[in-house]
Amino acid sequence: MNNEFHIWENNRNIYLKFLIHNSLEQLNKVPEGFNNNLLWNIGHVIVVQQRLVYGLANVPLTISDDLFQKYKPGTKPGIPEPEGTVALFKELLIKPIEQTKSDYNSGKLNDYTPYTTSKGFNLANAADAITFNNYHEAMHLGTMISLLKFIK
Repeated sequence: MNNEFHIWENNRNIYLKFLIHNSLEQLNKVPEGFNNNLLWNIGHVIVVQQRLVYGLANVPLTISDDLFQKYKPGTKPGIPEPEGTVALFKELLIKPIEQTKSDYNSGKLNDYTPYTTSKGFNLANAADAITFNNYHEAMHLGTMISLLKFIK
């Protein structure tokens, strides 16, 4: 499982660079032909990781329900987000990594409710969820790289 956490951590550091190297206007821009923006993608991967790993393990999410509702699957950006959202996302991209490692290694995530994703992936346990989360975050990273071409 160490490799999965390493991949996740590297991916989150890439996301962090999007927040650091783009203006608030760029982070909020929804280019023509897209239905989301850089900030929405980052918020979305934060909440999906929480739902897949914690929610399905019957452990309380470490994010607010308001944040979950705003970025869960099926949502899209509303009004432009303020700088405070960028600061929050900088924290939520990195802070949960060590906590998730600890919770996984301690067995806290063992009471897992099996789940089949919208793409047909069967997640039988938290290890499957962590592995799938890397796939999910990589898909959104690809979208974000495409978005960059239209916001610069």
